[in-house]
Amino acid sequence: MIEIIVAGHGKFAAGMAEAAGMIYGDHPNLTAISFANKEGIEDLKNHYYQKLKSFLPQTKVLFLIDIFGGSPYNAAIQLAYGHKNIEVLTGVNLPILLEALNLQHKQNLTAAQLAFHLKNYSQKGLRMFSEEIRKPVFKENIKPEDDLS
Repeated sequence: MIEIIVAGHGKFAAGMAEAAGMIYGDHPNLTAISFANKEGIEDLKNHYYQKLKSFLPQTKVLFLIDIFGGSPYNAAIQLAYGHKNIEVLTGVNLPILLEALNLQHKQNLTAAQLAFHLKNYSQKGLRMFSEEIRKPVFKENIKPEDDLS
């Protein structure tokens, strides 16, 4: 079993957990930790630490964070550093969270293995209307190498 902590700016984490609950139902091994506007990184580290303290010492934990380099990420990596059972993955969205919840019960799966799978899986969740529905039109008008910036 891998404990999942979803975290992010504002009410991002609470919204993600609520949406996952609407689809999959209640998940006792999912924790949402929000980062309020007036809080600092030490407050966030304390929220994380309090949750980590509630787990057994060898519990596998996967942090799913909104963006790389933000305070929720920085606080998580500071606590994860040196702990082989804790992994941090950024860029989380609802399909990634649902996949994590689907696989968190797999025996012998480490947090790092789950994170690696989710990183690869994330590409499948990104879909573009014109690629999926209007493939002939897309291929004639825009090439992957075209610079659209």
